[in-house]
Amino acid sequence: MKKSLLLGLAMIVAPCLASAHHSAARFDLSIRDRMVIGIVKEFVPANPHTKIVLEVTDEKGTRDIEFEGHSLNNYYRGGWREGMVKVGDKITLNAAPTKDGSDGGYALAVIAADGTRF
Repeated sequence: MKKSLLLGLAMIVAPCLASAHHSAARFDLSIRDRMVIGIVKEFVPANPHTKIVLEVTDEKGTRDIEFEGHSLNNYYRGGWREGMVKVGDKITLNAAPTKDGSDGGYALAVIAADGTRF
């Protein structure tokens, strides 16, 4: 009986946790005109989310900032191809900021070093 109850609870809770993890709720997607320029420290196109780490220099100083982005599938459909973004490249992100004002955001679009946008 206890196993059934625990299994039932797990089946209810697990999808909720997964949904929260894959949610964009922590980003303010109503702000779509924020541009961030930086040097690529890490670019990991993957499913379900791409990870982009930029070295950014602004009024707060120089630091590494991590951004979440669309899936590899979405980037590919948008024109991204292997090798377009490399560590050391200077790129621009159109990024929705975090709702709490912390560093980071959701990469809505990437403008590669050669000007290609995806």
